[in-house]
Order: sequence, then structure tokens, then C-alpha cells
Amino acid sequence: MIFVLTEHRDNKLKPITNEMLVFAQRVGKEFGQPVTAVVLGNNTATVAEELKSKKIDRVITAEHADLAEYNPDTYVSVLKSLLAAEKPFLVLAGHTTQGYDFLPRLAVALRRPLIAGCVDFEKQGDRLILTRQIFNAKMNMKTAMRGDAPYLATTSPGAFPGDEVESGGSATVVAYPVEIQGPTRRKVLERVEAQKGKADLTTAPIIISGGRGLKQKENFQVIFDLAQAIGGQVGASRPVVDAEWLPREYQIGSSGQTVSPKLYFAIGISGAIQHLVGMQTSRCIVAINKDAEAPIFKVAHYGIVDDLFKVVPALTKIFNDLKAAG
Repeated sequence: MIFVLTEHRDNKLKPITNEMLVFAQRVGKEFGQPVTAVVLGNNTATVAEELKSKKIDRVITAEHADLAEYNPDTYVSVLKSLLAAEKPFLVLAGHTTQGYDFLPRLAVALRRPLIAGCVDFEKQGDRLILTRQIFNAKMNMKTAMRGDAPYLATTSPGAFPGDEVESGGSATVVAYPVEIQGPTRRKVLERVEAQKGKADLTTAPIIISGGRGLKQKENFQVIFDLAQAIGGQVGASRPVVDAEWLPREYQIGSSGQTVSPKLYFAIGISGAIQHLVGMQTSRCIVAINKDAEAPIFKVAHYGIVDDLFKVVPALTKIFNDLKAAG
């Protein structure tokens, strides 16, 4: 079976969970393996109910007061005993701050292999081959698992389209009895949310990003105007943030947020690898740049080679006219 170690917050699934479920469902079909979602926490009935509607085999809930807040010590303790009892084929976690915090610890505790940051997979005979990106996504590395299962892996955010998760199932919910031995080495005293922009870019379906090609801070208004007209959120490349045109929470790229919206506008962005890493899994990429040789056009689905100060206001007018026409 395939285990998906779900992420949730305030009784809601995080987007990475649906992305992992898509990965698990596809691997499951190739290898004839059922999919099980694992929920660690306290009072998880709402999350379990949401997962039941997915096309999976089971939902395992592990509830305990000490699991109310994320703690790698308790996660590893509970999962180690759960995996020993269930013996899954593959265990998936998100390549997030939480996933790459506890899963390496679990891999060491189990002495099992871990492949981090997976973006694809393939089947070679009866072997599972996982693909991860290296050198700032300049190269893909394919890795075969050795030894006995379970195999552990993290999936990169945006690598799999979360909106393609198969639903329509009626999964069985199973409660796993949790026993936590002794005190943990750490205790959560307070949870403070990091400052974000007007919206969390990691979940935005449409993002309009601007880069150094806008020349100065005041010109960024054309990006905000287009975003308002199209109903999208604003993003930025690192040079924009470094120049203090916009706050850090708008930055997309290897040192900012990783996004995978349905529609991504890259306006005045040349396409440095550090930026591409953060947005190249977007479903549809539209690039607007006067430099026909800009690297951004290599990943764009649609490209407009022209002056952005002519193109963007024209697009804004078109979208505003469409809205006015009803």
C-alpha cells in the first residue's frame, strides 16, 4: 500500500496533501497498490471526513493530545510504530518545512532510503524510479529504490496538479491507537504565522508577476491593475524585492515562494534559473518581454515579444471591457 502523510492546519487540508494524493493515485495504478491517507493530530474528524471523499482505500487517524501541534519527536514515534504494523510499500510526505523536518528523522529511525523533492516517477519492470531535480532544477536525477520497503519520499510543491485528485470514493476510516512513551524533547509554546501578502501565493490560481523590466517601483502599478482586472494575485522576481519595490512576501523563486497556479504571467522577467525553480510547474505560463532571447520563453506556453508598457495596459483594458460586458 501507499501511505500519504497528510498536512493540515485548523481542520483544513493543505494544498500539498491533494498534490501528494495525485502522486499516490498514479503510482498506485501503475503498481497495483491501494492508497491510504494518514492523519496525525487531535480532533481530526473534519479532516478525515474530507479525505473520505477522495478515491482512496483508507483513512488512518492517529489522535493524541500531544499531536495537536506538529512536533517531529511525536510524529516519528507514532509513525515508526504505525509503519511497523502496516508495512506499506511507499510513504509520501510533502517537501515542505514540516515534511523535510520529520521524514529524514523517520528514515534514519527505520534505516530506510529517502528520496527528497520528487517531481515525477516511472515504472521499470517491478521497480519504482523517482525523479528529483538537482542543481537548482537544471538537471533531473532518476533514482531507483534499493532494499526492502517501505520506501520514503517527499514530493515538491507544485509538481503534481492538486486539482486532478480523483474523488468519488468512500474510504474506510480507521483509528490507530496512539501511545507516546515519556516526555518529548521539545514543546510548542506559541504558533506565530509568518507575514504574508494579500493572499497566500502558493494557493493562488492566477498570479501576475513583474520583474526588473518594469524599470522603477512606480511602474509596478500596471501589474496591480492587470491583477485586479483578471482576478489574480501579484508576485515578483528577486530583483524587484532586492530593490525594495515590493515586500519579501511577494517573491517567487528558489529563495522565495514556490507556486504552481493555473495561469502565471511573467512580465518583464528575464527568467533566471532561481525564478524558474519557483514557477515552472505552473499549468499555463504567459511571458511578456521585449527580449526575444530571454530564458523565460523556454518555459512559457505563450510568449509576447513586445514592450510591456504597451501590452499590459492593452490586456488590462480587454479584461475590464469583458467584465463590464457581463
